Amino acid sequence: MSVQNVKSWKNRLQEYCQKNELPMPNYQVIQAPSGICFQADVEINGHWYRGDNDFTSKKMAEQSAAEKAYNSLSNDHMELQSGNTDFSQHMPENYAHIEQFINNMVMPDGGRIRKIHSPKSDGTYKIEITGKYRYCENVRRHHKNNRVYSLVDTVNNVYYQKCYDPDCHNFRSAAHRLPIR
Repeated sequence: MSVQNVKSWKNRLQEYCQKNELPMPNYQVIQAPSGICFQADVEINGHWYRGDNDFTSKKMAEQSAAEKAYNSLSNDHMELQSGNTDFSQHMPENYAHIEQFINNMVMPDGGRIRKIHSPKSDGTYKIEITGKYRYCENVRRHHKNNRVYSLVDTVNNVYYQKCYDPDCHNFRSAAHRLPIR
């Protein structure tokens, strides 16, 4: 980190939160048992980001955590703004409970709905997930890099999990029942 950037990470993060109507950052500083090194975590909207460790001041530790959070949040934000994202795209009102169900499933692990593709002729929606939720039923864990998506079959009231990982390209999970409204 350069001296110029160090001074601005907390400010950048605070401005980002204000601009995107997120709660203000909440910092926690952790002191090493030796008492001479610090590390900080920052919480934003229920998600925690940990800075690098071994800083000699609390201020530097907080700047590191702010940098990690800012970079993570702004990368997710850029991903949302790039591509063919249609922010007005939601499932029809009579399927809003399905959209809410998928959202509730991925949010605890840091995920959210990135995009809902219009249904195919068979009534199947593709719901792309972004953020930290990357759980793949094929490997039974979260992928490190590749994202996942759900195929929602509104005719049969089921959904399937798929992912973008090349090793899982042909995998589709078993059908899972969707909640009935």
